[in-house]
Amino acid sequence: MSTDSDTEPDHEPDPTPEQPETEPPAPADDDGESTPNDLPESAANPPDEDATEKTTSAEGVPDEPPASFRATIHAAHLKTVLSSLRALVDEARIRVTEDGLTVRVVDSANVAMDDLELEAAAFEAFEASPGTLGLNLDRLADPVRLASKDDLVQLFLDPESRKLIVVVDGLRYSMACINSRTIRAEPTLPEFDLPAAVTVDRDALQRGAKAADLVADHVRIRMEADGDALVIEADGDTDAVTLELDGDDIEVLAAGEASTLFSLDYCKKLVRTIPAGTPVTLDLGEDFPLILSYELADGDGTITRMLAPRIET
Repeated sequence: MSTDSDTEPDHEPDPTPEQPETEPPAPADDDGESTPNDLPESAANPPDEDATEKTTSAEGVPDEPPASFRATIHAAHLKTVLSSLRALVDEARIRVTEDGLTVRVVDSANVAMDDLELEAAAFEAFEASPGTLGLNLDRLADPVRLASKDDLVQLFLDPESRKLIVVVDGLRYSMACINSRTIRAEPTLPEFDLPAAVTVDRDALQRGAKAADLVADHVRIRMEADGDALVIEADGDTDAVTLELDGDDIEVLAAGEASTLFSLDYCKKLVRTIPAGTPVTLDLGEDFPLILSYELADGDGTITRMLAPRIET
């Protein structure tokens, strides 16, 4: 069994372990910089515990652990899921139904959100009853990290200990679940009618983020109402960089006036955890959150990621 460090989807090692954001990027002084904005109220302020069942992405799923849960999945798919979620949080409520899994999380600073769904077809085997698993994602990632991308990972809930058992190539790992009611409740997913939408390769987004990182700590993404290009640009104190994506680089789904500034730290974090070569659909507007959506697990899963804008001062 290989233990090479090919666990990250983009094969670019991060010098420090990914940790959830504990606070938004520091606001700048009055020099034309920007301060972080929150996600819309529906996402930034999760509902009370009593209202959770009415507002979660898996409506009607009880907060109690499922009576039964057993699944087998390719390690590459599970690594992608964990890498994405762990970019924002270290604990999550995993909503389980007979049809698959859903997870919705928002980071502690209310700047970024993930809404993820894995259908039962994404698994080699899947059998479950409705319920919620409260899990520490960092602890779950530990045994999964030991698997090569082609290994199968078995997951099942022990009916006696109520622990999640992870089996990877002969290794058996037992981890305690968390009371899901102690984990931050899922936010409501806001709905927007944004004027611009394009599909772009993840590697082009990565290139834009790296270019912006040369000069600034924020990045602007914009599009003209009658244009056929997506522009990624950043302005530093003395230098500037612009990357224009058009032609074969993008597919314009809706051309509209859009221009919004975002925290570069968050952008890098989100883009880094998208598998290399993945087509990503961007929806954007004028000073609205950026919405990134793409498929997981060979089309048997989806994720929608939302990033709040930075407000210029």
